[in-house]
Amino acid sequence: MTLSRPPLSLDAALARIAGQLPGDWERMAALTGYQKRTVQKWGAFDVASDEGEARDIPMRAAIALDIEYRRAGGAGRPIYDAYGYLLGVDEEERFADAFDILRHAVDVVREVGQAKAALLEAALPDATDADRRDAQREIIEAIEAMKAALLNLERQTPPRLVAPP
Repeated sequence: MTLSRPPLSLDAALARIAGQLPGDWERMAALTGYQKRTVQKWGAFDVASDEGEARDIPMRAAIALDIEYRRAGGAGRPIYDAYGYLLGVDEEERFADAFDILRHAVDVVREVGQAKAALLEAALPDATDADRRDAQREIIEAIEAMKAALLNLERQTPPRLVAPP
């Protein structure tokens, strides 16, 4: 089975579609109603040679190309996936602090869950010294994860000039 791999750029997505369609770039131009040269330049939207040269692919053209790609036997939606990847990268750059908090939250939930499970094991009547040491280790790891999350929150929270109500 062929696995769909998301293209990492719009240029790669368009090249993937061109490689799948019979007639490649000419077919893509005919499908979208644009010149072949214009379709090829959609992949280089960040290096437009002048202000009047549009390099962004129109939404309807993107949809038509992704659908035709699937119709021709391609797996996935290259343009849609490329935009999703580009959006994710941009979001992570713009909202890095929120993603840091989320990553710490995942760590805290995981470590606290493991600590709870180990503590319950240590509380059983047949628990061994090793079970109690495991519980101690897991609790320490949970505390360390919470400390890291707390430090991250403190780093991101601007100092208050007035005490909260």
